[in-house]
Order: sequence, then structure tokens, then C-alpha cells
Amino acid sequence: MTKIDKQLDHIYHRSRIDAQITGMIVLVGIMAILSLTVGPKFAPFKIGAKLLQPQRYVWVEMEQEWVTENTLVNTGTFPPIENKGAVDIREVYPQVVSLVLFISVMAISGFVYKCARRQTRLMNQIYADDPDRPYYRPWSEIRITFWALNFALLFVMLLMFFL
Repeated sequence: MTKIDKQLDHIYHRSRIDAQITGMIVLVGIMAILSLTVGPKFAPFKIGAKLLQPQRYVWVEMEQEWVTENTLVNTGTFPPIENKGAVDIREVYPQVVSLVLFISVMAISGFVYKCARRQTRLMNQIYADDPDRPYYRPWSEIRITFWALNFALLFVMLLMFFL
């Protein structure tokens, strides 16, 4: 392998690692925006949430809480008379949607992590026999970036589900 080939291979693998870090940052950003905009629709732990069907909640001012629409209809108090303004109804996605979203985002995160580990190994193998390496960053340093991004992603996902 010539010196130019080594440099090109090294640059290629280094750019892939940078792209994977950028991709994780974008994934965290997208999930943060999603949690701020439509996060209240993902409430799998809310009382009355169903596994396969969406649930509608109504804001009851007298009790200062969200109550399921079915409960109010069954008790004959729908729409709540004591509400001063318009009836505020919120529909929450089924629990399975939240579960699929969580598993898929964590699977994407794990896949990118494994790909970055492989790219780092390939990048560092190119100049493994050369004592004067142009750029050497071990996986132990790169993985800290991914761990921080994964913790941020996990925080954003839990924030989405518990707000």
C-alpha cells in the first residue's frame, strides 16, 4: 500500500467517524424537537393509556387534572360544565407507538455506535505499524462522545414519555 493510498484510506475512515458523530447529533436534535412539539401525544405511562388504542383526555378545571373522556361520558359529566373556557381535549397515542419509537431510536443509536467502533478500528489499523502517525484517536476517546450523545438521547426520550 502506497503512502497516498494510506492517507486516502485514513481520511475516508476519519470522515466516516465524523459523519457518524454528526448523525447522532442530528438524531438527538430531531428527537428533542419531536419531544417539544408532539411530546404530549406520547404518554404511555399516563393513567388510562391503552396498549393498542388511542385515548382521549379532557381537562377538568375543577379537579385541575386530565381525565379520560370515557370516564366523563360514563358519569354523565361530559362536557365538564364547571370549565370556564372551551373544552380542552388531548388525544394520546397508544402505548405500542411509544414502545416502537423508543426501540427503533435506541436500535439506530446502537447501530451507529457499532459502525463508529468499526470505523475507528479500521482508521487506526492503517498506521498501526508507523511510529509517526498523522492522526491517532483511540476508540476509548471517541466512545465518550457517543456515550454522551446516547445519554442525551435517552434523556430526551424519557422527557418525551413523562411530560
